[in-house]
Parts: sequence; C-alpha cells; structure tokens
Amino acid sequence: MKKFLAANSFVFSIAVVVLAAAIFPELGSSQSILPVRTLKGLGVFLIFFNQGVLLPGEEVRQGFLEGKLHALVQITTYLFFPVLVFMVLWGASGFFTQPDLRMGFLYLAFLPTTVSSAVALTSIADGNVSGALFNCALSSIIGVFLVPLLCIVFLNQGGAESQMEILSILRTVSLMLLLPLAVGQAARPVLKESFSTHKKGIKGFNNGVILFIIWAAFCQSFLRNVWNQVSAWDLGVSVALAAFVLLMASAFVWGMSAKLRLPPPSRITALFCGSQKSIAMGLPLSAMIFSGHTGSRVELSLLVLPLMIYHPMQLIFAGWILPRLQRYAVQKR
Repeated sequence: MKKFLAANSFVFSIAVVVLAAAIFPELGSSQSILPVRTLKGLGVFLIFFNQGVLLPGEEVRQGFLEGKLHALVQITTYLFFPVLVFMVLWGASGFFTQPDLRMGFLYLAFLPTTVSSAVALTSIADGNVSGALFNCALSSIIGVFLVPLLCIVFLNQGGAESQMEILSILRTVSLMLLLPLAVGQAARPVLKESFSTHKKGIKGFNNGVILFIIWAAFCQSFLRNVWNQVSAWDLGVSVALAAFVLLMASAFVWGMSAKLRLPPPSRITALFCGSQKSIAMGLPLSAMIFSGHTGSRVELSLLVLPLMIYHPMQLIFAGWILPRLQRYAVQKR
C-alpha cells in the first residue's frame, strides 16, 4: 500500500487540490488576497529555469546522430498524435460533443513528450538513455514554439484574428518558458551539483507549481458553475478515448520502430518518448496561451482535463509494460 501511495502521490494530490478549489473557490478569484496571476507566472518561470539546470546538455549531444530514432519520435509526437486525435474526435462526434473537452483532446495531441518520466523509464528498461534525453529536449524546445501556433491555427485561440495578438502570445511564451530554460542551461555548470543534491526537493517544487495552476483553474470553473456543463457520460467517454489514444500511439511507435529496424534499446526509447505527453509543459503552456488574451473563449479547467486523465494513465501503462521491456532488452542482448 505504501508503494502504491508513493507511486501515485501526484494523482492523489490533484484530487486534493480540486477538492480544495471546490470548497474555497473564492481564493482563486481575481478578488482574492492571493496574487494568483503573479504566483502562476513566477512559478512557471522557475519550473523552466529548473529544467534548464537539470538538463544534461553533454548527454543530450551524445544522442544527436541517431536520425531514425529522432525522426520517429518527433513525427509520432507532432504529426501522428494530432492526426489520430482528429480521427478519434471525428468518429466520436455523434456521442462526445462537449466542446471544451474536445478542444482539450486536441490540445493534448499538440503537446511535446514528457521529460523526467520518459528518461527515467527508458533507463530502468535498459533503453537508449542518451537518445531519450535528446528527444525529450528537442521535443520541449519545438513545443515552446509549435504548440501556441497549433492552438492559434486549429483552436482559434489567442486572438487569431489579430497578428499582433499572435505575436504577443509567442513573445509571452518565449519570455516565460524559453528564456528561463536557456538561462538555466547557461547556469548549469555552476548549479548542477547543488541541484543534483536537492533533485527531490526541486521536483516537489515543480509539482507544487503544477498543482497550483490546476487549483487556480478549478477555482475559476467552480465560481462559474462550469461543471454543470459536463455529464458523467462526458467524463467516462474522456477516459475511454484517452486510453484508446494511448494504446494506438504506443502500438504505432512500437510497430514503426520494428519496421525501421531500430536496435532494442532505441525501440524502448521510441516507445516511451513517442507515446507520452508532458503535463509539466502542458499546464504552464495552457496558462500562457488560454488565459489573459482577448480571443480566448475556452474553459481552462475542462481544456486540461484530458491531459490530467492521460498523465496518470500513461504512467500506469508504462508500469505495466516495464517488466516486459526489461525481459525484451535482456533477451536481445
């Protein structure tokens, strides 16, 4: 039981902050005594600064030359995923009509791969760790620019009518995400030993910022009675669709890695990096793109719900297949 609670502590923490938002939604309002918007901005900046310091650039460079692996992961992340989700939503259009949840699945499809869990799982399964580091870093950098553009084009968010509004979003995202990432990487030679020593505490801080963003979004949704728009059917279908997308993406990347004749360690890397989506980048980006811009008409708490369903699901699935991948890696040596 202790192992189960420890492995799923973040999921339980999400439930706690949602409950807190339901009980005290006024604390997350614009009239709150808490400077919610300032705290969110500062927290997002520090998350990406921390990621920049912790990102081992020297190891990332080691994986640079594995072109087939990188192409497969990035194509799966930014091309196959959106196409798959478009097709799933088209097929489900007759029985899954809640607009913000549908938009949330598209937002999920646009996101980069996760970093920490994909690299950690690759390492545990005896996969290609340098390849995982390179792909996670590349996916995150691409995502900073590509996700806002995809949201503007396909979700009509952030004032797509106005070129100045689009540039404003890109400037905000660059300052809040890419700048701290670059500053953190530049400071890595000085801070890496200290950050490595306190890695657990830094991860806890990053998770705390993510939970704060979730709490603020749900406070707003409870104040506006948004959940009256969502039925138990919509939530059940969301879980089923998230599971289907995860299985299809995993099957695609695993099958394609075989067709490309990638070595077993790189196939394991491709599976974890290609099938996972980053909540650590997804929630901060959603706060930047969909909040505070004149063209934004989406309910943020519903938009991020598919991501919040997909995140624990991908970890549970990874835990289930991990022993099988470990045996596969041993057999193919």
